[in-house]
Amino acid sequence: MASSNPAPFFAAPPAVYDQRYFAQVTRAFSVFIQQTRNPGPNVASTLRLTNLAVHADNAAAITGGLSVDDVYKTATGELRIVV
Repeated sequence: MASSNPAPFFAAPPAVYDQRYFAQVTRAFSVFIQQTRNPGPNVASTLRLTNLAVHADNAAAITGGLSVDDVYKTATGELRIVV
């Protein structure tokens, strides 16, 4: 998956470890974790949604247990989002 976030920089380790080096590594890992947890934009050339719930309309989707922003399809194959 492509990302617009630059990868954090991990410097080569020094011959002798010191507190500053560990602080830099900790910051870099912190940035990496934050970037991987951020749901940001997805870019893809194809998308396959399998086993989508089938509902007649928005009300039926909610009654069927879906929440706002969940995706479902109708019996005719229309792709819809619960609002």
